[in-house]
Parts: sequence; C-alpha cells; structure tokens
Amino acid sequence: MYKYILERAGDLDWMAIVPLLIFTIVFAIVSIRALTAKKDYINRMASLPLDEN
Repeated sequence: MYKYILERAGDLDWMAIVPLLIFTIVFAIVSIRALTAKKDYINRMASLPLDEN
C-alpha cells in the first residue's frame, strides 16, 4: 500500500533532503553554542537543580 502511494506521489526526494538539512543546521547551531559557552554559565546551569534558592 505504501509503495503504491509513494509511486503515485511522484518524485519525493525533497522529503528526504529538507529534514536532513533542518537537522544538520540545528545540530550545528547547538554544537557551536555548546562549544562557545562560557565556563561560568555552564557551572551555573549545572548547579541549578541542586540550588535551594
């Protein structure tokens, strides 16, 4: 059934490329943010669950 639907839908290459591009862009942004974060910010965020205030 799915094969029939995909054959009738035409060329669906963009349905594989667009999510891959979105994932790559988001992954790159998150990686850059994590690598360039200041140590003080990282330590403050790490201690938040344990902070009683």
